[in-house]
Amino acid sequence: MDRRTVVAFVGDNARASDRVTRAVDAAWKGPDGPTVRTFAPADLGEERDDEGPLNDTCGVVVTAAAAADDAVTERLAALPSNVPVIALVEDATTETIRALLAAGVDDVVTVDDWALSPDESDAVRSLAERLAGLLEPDRVQLGTDDVARLSEVLLDAGTTLMSTRTDEVGTKIEWTMENVGEHAELDRIICYREEDGQFVPAYSWCPDGFDPAPRRFDDFPDPDQLSTFGNVARGAAPPRGEDVSTADTDEAGPPATVHVPLVVDWELSGIVAFESDDYRTWTDDEVDLYRTLGDLVAHTIARNDRRAALRRQAEQLEQFSAVVSHDLRNPLNVLSGYLSLSEGELTPSRYDAMSGAVDRMETLIDDLLMLARRGEAIGETESVPIEAVAKDAWASVRSPEATLTIADEVGQVEADPGRLRQALENLFRNAIDHAGRDVAIEIGPLTTEDGRRGMYVADDGPGIPVELADTVFDSGVSSADSSGIGLAIVDRIVEAHEWDIEARNDDGAVFELTFGASATQVASA
Repeated sequence: MDRRTVVAFVGDNARASDRVTRAVDAAWKGPDGPTVRTFAPADLGEERDDEGPLNDTCGVVVTAAAAADDAVTERLAALPSNVPVIALVEDATTETIRALLAAGVDDVVTVDDWALSPDESDAVRSLAERLAGLLEPDRVQLGTDDVARLSEVLLDAGTTLMSTRTDEVGTKIEWTMENVGEHAELDRIICYREEDGQFVPAYSWCPDGFDPAPRRFDDFPDPDQLSTFGNVARGAAPPRGEDVSTADTDEAGPPATVHVPLVVDWELSGIVAFESDDYRTWTDDEVDLYRTLGDLVAHTIARNDRRAALRRQAEQLEQFSAVVSHDLRNPLNVLSGYLSLSEGELTPSRYDAMSGAVDRMETLIDDLLMLARRGEAIGETESVPIEAVAKDAWASVRSPEATLTIADEVGQVEADPGRLRQALENLFRNAIDHAGRDVAIEIGPLTTEDGRRGMYVADDGPGIPVELADTVFDSGVSSADSSGIGLAIVDRIVEAHEWDIEARNDDGAVFELTFGASATQVASA
């Protein structure tokens, strides 16, 4: 951690360098004051990989002659905004001062005669006053190496947080906060989440112990900036009523803080506060890294919230499946029993119609249960002959005028026989519902360009409406008077087997089912 205890002098004038040293000693008496490092203009013209030798100083004093050097001007222009520059001028003409100010110099001190002894009080007093007024040598600030190390910590944190399980979210976020806080020498990090207009502490790190309280949004610094997803950085002020050079270090001043918003789906969902009790300032690179941590935390929390919502939906679906199983099957069983008792009293046509309706209701209940129980889409798999399963499925479809053709040898596939039959039944019923009771359906083998094998189910109906092309497998989507869950069931079964299915039009609707790589050899047998 850099404590900015160096004042840089840039120039070739030895007497000027001595005078700067005397002025620094006069402004900050004692051994804890900043030291002076001298740079010749030629030193600043050397090629360097870092940001420059002046960036880790708390201030720069430069002679007017040195400031005219292009290399020096370039280095001064690259300084952070919180590093002030004071120019020493012998010939204090209006043009000279104007040129220096245009070059980014913060203040100008005139020097009447370099020949004066550097320890003359009048000769150093003016410079000492300017130095004390502009420089903040006690302020803590991350240096270039510190920022680089902090960046590495966040890179590791990103990998950790992206792979966090639901039961690890709190632990991993606070572990990341601890790593960042220790590397950046912070005192506290608090993550607030918005709940009913309050910002409640959800995660926090503080090595000395800390019990953060909920806050109103207006209690944060610059809430308008936060509301537009901007970062808010506040450097710590010295203890109230004290001068920097004479402040009692035991008296705590207001903390230095950085607040970054947590943004999820373009809404402010929380705020992360980074706090330091040191007399401290923040660099732009440091604040950007804290924002990166905020974005990582926001993404992790949002992902965990989505998981929690999915769990709640799964529980609701389980409850729904219980209702379907109990409250629908029981009266349906009663109806089926009375229908069997009445078989002799009904004409065959009426009995068959009523029996078919009961069977259809049982099929719908099975379909709804499958949609509700995502984790139970298939059971044990085995090698099954596709043609035999297709004929068995066709036998359960009541449409005497429709026809099924097996165009060629379709082989075998590793599958749950019952679920494969259900998928084919739903494809057949879908064709009848949309193409009519006299529809002609064809099954045949197919091979993809990458060598994967599968099968197709085609009909000679009107095809898939253009407006439904992208949603044909969504639950509830149908262009006929049906439940719209048949193809959703097909998609669920295909997904559970790790196969693929696509729908297209070719003189009717065509459904192409491609088996997984592990099923290719069996399917071609």
